[in-house]
Formats: sequence, structure tokens, C-alpha cells
Amino acid sequence: MKRATWAYCLWLGLSLWLVPRTAPAEDRIRHERTATSTASVEILADGTVRMAARNIRLIPYALANPAGDRPTLLPRLATVTTDVRTRSDAEGDDPASSVSVLIEDLGGSAPRRLAEFTDPGSSGKLIAGRYFSSTVFGCCGAPNRHLVRSTENGRSLFRATGDGDMGRVGWADMPNAHPAQVRWAAFDGTVEEADLARGVVGTLAYGGDDGVRSLLHLRLRAPRATLLDANLNLSGGSELGWIDGKKTAAGQRFQQGDAEGPAEMWVAEGANAAAVGGFALVLRLGKRDIAVIPVVADRLVAAKARLAKGYALLDVVPMR
Repeated sequence: MKRATWAYCLWLGLSLWLVPRTAPAEDRIRHERTATSTASVEILADGTVRMAARNIRLIPYALANPAGDRPTLLPRLATVTTDVRTRSDAEGDDPASSVSVLIEDLGGSAPRRLAEFTDPGSSGKLIAGRYFSSTVFGCCGAPNRHLVRSTENGRSLFRATGDGDMGRVGWADMPNAHPAQVRWAAFDGTVEEADLARGVVGTLAYGGDDGVRSLLHLRLRAPRATLLDANLNLSGGSELGWIDGKKTAAGQRFQQGDAEGPAEMWVAEGANAAAVGGFALVLRLGKRDIAVIPVVADRLVAAKARLAKGYALLDVVPMR
């Protein structure tokens, strides 16, 4: 069964409420909450229809806590509020639409706030209990844009473009590392005009639950029309995955992985984060490898990357 899925099933008995009730000490803890959604429709004098919907979802879940002699569950409640605005005379959702998230720990007699944030978007999804993705849907052929955060502290992890809940992203874990390590890599095709003029067609980010560890601009030497095509194709049609360099050539294969079932990359037995490496990140478009980038000391090493003709990588200092 995929990671964290079993934990959801075990906690389905948790109520969607947040008002503690008085109970004997031997009784279980109980929380209660209700929420109300609203919608409005306005018809303007010129016939334009303006609509707004504020929907609130209450999502109870539980995380597995492997610490200690006996694994336990950590009960959580996510309150997700989407404020979506649309007009009949405009395509797509209004840019002012937003997704607001409140994450609370329900393990005690009183709820404890863990994270609270608001991001642009008109849709959002809780993923594997540990991540939340807010999505701005693309308009007029543009790709969807995603911002992914950690639910335990609200930290912004990465931005990505493309279809799916998170866009173009690959996940990997290191089962034999101590402590266990999880890594992600994401492609973001959001490019400013000034960067496009310098040949930038996207950004590759690599990191873990503590944030970005490597950030690279992917550049292409080509006319503007070719740059635009490459940016659009990579934003919506590329794949990110991993190749385990410690396996023989015959055993090496492209593994994508997701947040609930990461690809397994085996590192030196008992390695810590500083020793994570020995595998490579692969950016693939169709059957063509655009970039194969080694991971050394838990960083993407652009200088040792194997790149398709015309492409180059440029290190960017991550914003903390």
C-alpha cells in the first residue's frame, strides 16, 4: 500500500469537528467543527455575469509517527478555503482567486495551529498528508502552475508547471539512509521575458522537506520562436525521474516516483543527508533525455551533467 494511505484509513473515525467536549479522563479526545460555503452571482447592466464562490473543505487525516518504541498516529485537520471568482466576459478564473489553508494538530484537548497560508489559485489538494499543492489553472493554452508547501510548517518547497496535482515533479527516497531521506525535483516553466531573452526555458529545483537544495536554469541557444516552443513543451510534456548509478548498466532504469510512492535510490549504508548521492536526475521529453544531472553531496552538479544539443545549465542561488 502506498505511503501514508494506510494512515488515512486508520483515522477515518476522526470527526470533522473542533469543539472539545467535557469527558471523563479515561474517555477519548473528541473535536468538532462545522463550516459554511457561500456563492454569489451578479448580473451587470451590460449583461455580464460575475460569479464568486467561497468553498470550505474540512479534511481530517493522520500521519504515521515512527519515532519511539511503538509507532503512533498524529491526528491532523486541514481546513481548505477556495475563493474563486469568474466573469462571463473573461476566460479562466480571476487572478485574485486564492486558496487558504489552516493545518491543526488535534492530538491534545485543544487544537494547536501548525501552519496557515494563502496562495494564488482556484484549486488545492492535500497530498500524502505532508504536502499541499495550490493550483492556478492555465488559460489560453498555457500550462497549469502549482505551488507546493509542507503541511507541518507551511514552508514553501517548490513551484512546478504542468498537469496533475503537482505538475512536472519526481520523488525519490533513500531507505537505507539514517535518518531516512526523501527528495523531490520539479520543473517550473514560468519564465520572465528578460530571462527568456537570455535563453532560459525553465527552472529545475531539487530539495527535500527542508526546502530547496539546488536550483538550475535550463537554457537553450535558439531563436525566440524555438525558445517559446521548448518552454511550452517542457512545461506541459516533460517528465522528471531518477537513475540509480550504483546499479549496473543493465539494471539502470528511469524511475519517476510520486509523493506517496517515491522511487528508491540506495545510498551508502547509514549515510546522512550530506552523503546523499550516487544517482542522477533525468529531465526527459518524449523519448529524448534533455538533461541527466548527477546528485553529489545532496546537490545537483550542473558541471557534470549530460545535456541534449544546444542546452546548458546555470546555477542559481536558491531564495531562502
